[in-house]
Amino acid sequence: CGTPAASSESSLLDNSRLTGDWGGSRSDWEDKGWEFNLFNTQFYQGVASGGLEQEWAYGGKLDYLIDFDGTKSGLWEGLLVNFHAETRYGEDVNVAGGLLTPSNIVMSFPSPDAHVSSITGLKLTQAVSENVVLFAGKINTLQEYPLKYRPGPTTNLPGLGGFMNTSLVFNSIMGRTVPYSTFGVGAAFLAEGFPIASVTAFDPRERVTDGLDELYKDGVTIVPNLLLPMQLLGRPGVLNLGGTYSAADYRSVDPEAWLELPPEVIAAGGPVESESWALYANFYQALWVHPQDKGRTWGFFGQFGYSDGNPNPVRFVANGGIGGRSMLAGRTLDTFGIGYFYLGLSDEFTTLASPFIELQDEPGIEIFYNFAVKPWCRLTYDLQVVNPSATALDTAIITGLRLQTLF
Repeated sequence: CGTPAASSESSLLDNSRLTGDWGGSRSDWEDKGWEFNLFNTQFYQGVASGGLEQEWAYGGKLDYLIDFDGTKSGLWEGLLVNFHAETRYGEDVNVAGGLLTPSNIVMSFPSPDAHVSSITGLKLTQAVSENVVLFAGKINTLQEYPLKYRPGPTTNLPGLGGFMNTSLVFNSIMGRTVPYSTFGVGAAFLAEGFPIASVTAFDPRERVTDGLDELYKDGVTIVPNLLLPMQLLGRPGVLNLGGTYSAADYRSVDPEAWLELPPEVIAAGGPVESESWALYANFYQALWVHPQDKGRTWGFFGQFGYSDGNPNPVRFVANGGIGGRSMLAGRTLDTFGIGYFYLGLSDEFTTLASPFIELQDEPGIEIFYNFAVKPWCRLTYDLQVVNPSATALDTAIITGLRLQTLF
């Protein structure tokens, strides 16, 4: 991460971001409603044994985020605008691992195996009352994923600061019907400022690197979602319930953003289904809360889902573990996680694939520790042990480092 020279306002070593407060102008912009963030996340990851191929790769992501608050700026009461652009560079081992759920979800976007930049989120939100907000725009659904059980100070984007395997970052039961980045419109309902319910109508077409032409031409995906705060023994938690329904046409073997389907399976074809649905339940419950810092917790989590099984290639998902902030004295910004996942494939999908490749359910574990070198520099060690869905492959051991710099 290097050691920058000290600034006159304070040592950059102690700032929350490498570039500091820009001589006070960053704070001035935030007071006027503008917040700017830039993250550079680098990965050096390898398949140590098993999988499809033993190899190591270096790559990374740049995430550019701009948030505008119309109320603070004095422009428009209740208006929020959120912008998210991404640049992917370098290589990854998602294919080499041989996993159906990629071992590094964020390196699959905006486009796998390519150096590419894209605007993946541009959402406008307007409060119409204290309890109701309306929103519309291009939505980055991973960024909006409601269950963030790996709280990372300053940055809490899924996949960038906690678990890396798709199955532990995102509930994969939603993968068939919910694109990574697409147009959506909806409403959210708040209680005491906390969003407890929402309903979103998504365009089912993946638009991560595409424009917004011919919206809803292929149908619509409806996602109702509940996010309910809980208390167990005086400690905070959250229960997330919801589902997806899509009226679009799908095949069980169609490519989807969240799975690394074998090319021969995609080429197999199959019958077209005119709709797809899935149900999910996710939760996080704190087991430990720092007495002076209520945001510093660790606890246990779970993600569960069930689908139609056709055209969704995943019939059910079940995972759980522990994660959160470190209890160690002097390590207040460190985070950690230990998780187990089980991806249950549908019989229809495995039958369609069987002439080309024998597939089975995909279980695995992941362990990470995110060490805060400085508030603006995080170094993560990550280890995954997964039994690939392809029966011909041996257990994959995938390990590596992640280095994130906040500018």
